[in-house]
Order: sequence, then structure tokens, then C-alpha cells
Amino acid sequence: MSKNQLDDKIIQNAQYRKSLSIAFFNATNAAIEMCKGLNIHEEATKKKIIELRDWFLEEHKNYYATVIVNVGVNYKTEESIKKLKDAKTLEDLQTAWRLLSEDERHDGEIRKVAQELKKTLQ
Repeated sequence: MSKNQLDDKIIQNAQYRKSLSIAFFNATNAAIEMCKGLNIHEEATKKKIIELRDWFLEEHKNYYATVIVNVGVNYKTEESIKKLKDAKTLEDLQTAWRLLSEDERHDGEIRKVAQELKKTLQ
């Protein structure tokens, strides 16, 4: 794994942990709000809060797995690599590189091909 890939993975993991932390506190606060009007004993209220909080967290997990994970990847690596390989000169390669999205330029596989082509065309 390259340094860039490792850095990207560290950032991705940190963002995921942050998301979980926010989800936990939001779930807890929502459960507390829902239980404010309940006229039950304290221990039962605590159990209900925990039950609701856990339900909210499960909903967050499902939402994350089905929606959030799929956000952001809107390119095909093979197509991006083909655009780079179509370059005949170093200038063509630089132009093709600039036309890639930021996500494509941070993709480890695409970066590797770009570096190899750069060496070849120099």
C-alpha cells in the first residue's frame, strides 16, 4: 500500500469514526427526547432510552451501508487509465491528468499508471 493510499485510508477511517460518534450522540439525544413525556419509573426510562438509542444506531448503520458508502465514486478506473494511455506526448499526458477529477487523481491505481507513463514519455 502506497503512502497516499495509507493516508487516504487513515482519513477514511477517521471520518467513519467521527460519523459513528455523531450518530451515537444524536441517537441518544433523540431517545431522551422521545422518553421525556413517559410517566414511568427511572429504571424503565433508562431501558427505553437505551432501546431507542440502539434502534437509531441500527438505522444509521443500515443507512450508512446502503447510501453513504456508495457516494462519491462516479468514475471508472479503467476509463480514466485509458484516457491517460491515449497520450502520445508528455504534454498530452499532463493535459489528460488535469482533466481528471480530484478523486481520480487520488486513486492509487490511476496515479501508478500516470507515473509509469510519465517515465516512458520523458
